[in-house]
Amino acid sequence: MKALSPHFFRHEFSCPCGCGFSDVSIELVAILEGVRQYFERPVFIKKGCSCTHYNKICADEYASQHLLGTAADFIVDTIEPDKVADYLEAKYAQQYGIGRSNTYTHIDVRAAAVRWWE
Repeated sequence: MKALSPHFFRHEFSCPCGCGFSDVSIELVAILEGVRQYFERPVFIKKGCSCTHYNKICADEYASQHLLGTAADFIVDTIEPDKVADYLEAKYAQQYGIGRSNTYTHIDVRAAAVRWWE
């Protein structure tokens, strides 16, 4: 297992289809390390990288940041997703893509600040 940081490994970000795509952004990993440190809880990646084939299977026909290895959908152990999104939006008010869901938080390292709710 190849470590990307003290708490994250490349396989955690691999495309679920098994193609092996796992070229994840180191900037993204650093943000997730910061989330883990802030909440002092484990962070679990639900979706990291996606190849174009898997993206279509998931009906994500748009130009997803997951295709670039610059996005993650994740949960923080025992912490509500809204609290995680609140933290990210406060810390990165003018940066990144931050999405809210009832079951996870999305973060991506795109150039512009974008916010949404699912």
